[in-house]
Amino acid sequence: MSRFTARLLAAGTALVLAGTAIAQTTPQSGQPQADQPSGTQPPAGGSDGGGLILPGAITSGSSVAAPQQAPAASPATGPAAGPSAAPRQAPVQGPAASSAAPAAPSKVGTVTGTWQVAPQVYSDGSFKLCEAQASFDNGLALVFLALPVPAAEQQAKKLPPKIINLVIGVPGANMQPGPGPAIKLRLDGKLEQARGSQVIQPNAIMTGFDPADANFTKALATANKLEVASPNDTATFVLKGGTKAFKDLNACIDQAVAGKLQLPAPPPAIPPAFAALLIDAGLKDAHPLPVDKMSPQERPGDFAWAIQKDVIGSLRSVGLKPEAGDLEKVTQNYLDSLSKACQGTYTPTKGKLEKLLQIDMQTGSANCKTDKGEFYANLILYLTKDRQLFIISHEAPIASKAVADNAGNAIAGVLRKKANEPPPAEGAQQPAQGPRPAAGPRKQQ
Repeated sequence: MSRFTARLLAAGTALVLAGTAIAQTTPQSGQPQADQPSGTQPPAGGSDGGGLILPGAITSGSSVAAPQQAPAASPATGPAAGPSAAPRQAPVQGPAASSAAPAAPSKVGTVTGTWQVAPQVYSDGSFKLCEAQASFDNGLALVFLALPVPAAEQQAKKLPPKIINLVIGVPGANMQPGPGPAIKLRLDGKLEQARGSQVIQPNAIMTGFDPADANFTKALATANKLEVASPNDTATFVLKGGTKAFKDLNACIDQAVAGKLQLPAPPPAIPPAFAALLIDAGLKDAHPLPVDKMSPQERPGDFAWAIQKDVIGSLRSVGLKPEAGDLEKVTQNYLDSLSKACQGTYTPTKGKLEKLLQIDMQTGSANCKTDKGEFYANLILYLTKDRQLFIISHEAPIASKAVADNAGNAIAGVLRKKANEPPPAEGAQQPAQGPRPAAGPRKQQ
């Protein structure tokens, strides 16, 4: 497993989209989310203010997807390049993805290569977590995530200063993101924990160790074998080199929390390719927002930015199956879904469907008037030839409607221009700036 794949797996508390489903991870009882520090504020127009709760829902073909997302690791290419920490998938081909864990290879896995231990940071450069990952010769991978617990939560929930989560990488599993199977974790055939799990990506399952079981946590650091049993099968991992890996993992998080660890450069808050599109649209004063530090419920999108004081722009994407219909139908369903978040008078608008050379595009808006105020969202939806849907929104109090509209209209104008340019010939090198609208985030290995 590549280093990049390990970072994808580490987005264990993210909202993850596949072509047919979405899942918001539900941490084990008593476990704080890795990307949910206290003190984050909801975007303008959030539920506290009675406004619209973007991004709404997208019917992707066989289920409802709410295109939100989590921490970005490194951007994919494309003008609307989505986050790669938990990448968007193209529509699933062939048999439908299963929500159950696949049968794991029965062979006992031993480490190939060495354990890799490193810190991760948020897009603002602050410390997030430490990870220890390794690939095994049974084709699977393990990523242990060490997460710091804020002092307030330690006191309120009687938690230790750090907790450990586990991500199991299963290449090619094609699982449906969502609640995973019940899992039993055994150490050297002696200590055991029964835990829930979450399919966080089609190729990854996350579970957490019980922070109240100090004996298990202590034994994990020196264990020879870890057995992971699901209703379908059992995978056994020989943790060769694990003792040193856990020692390094604990040192990593201890030093990072103490401010004594040199942290890596943060990932961009907005992918450079999309940032270039914002500049082309004249939005040079847009300030990126650290969505990876917001709770999943507060994130306005995969990436977000602020314009002036109270206009929140956002970008998200999701792969659609053919049965989701054309963009006209998708847009209408999306607007209908936003009405459910408006506790007042809801007024949507929808522009004509634009069939451009590379994409189909439709603009629109949504207005919500309540006794707490009036909120407005300018919307752009576009669908690529390979059925990747992108949603760009600008939400604001009604007093800033003109600012939201000006921003959305400017971006739509740039997209129209780029989308009507002939796509590069197959195999031709993509330009460094201004990639074509049809380019979207792809799963990377």
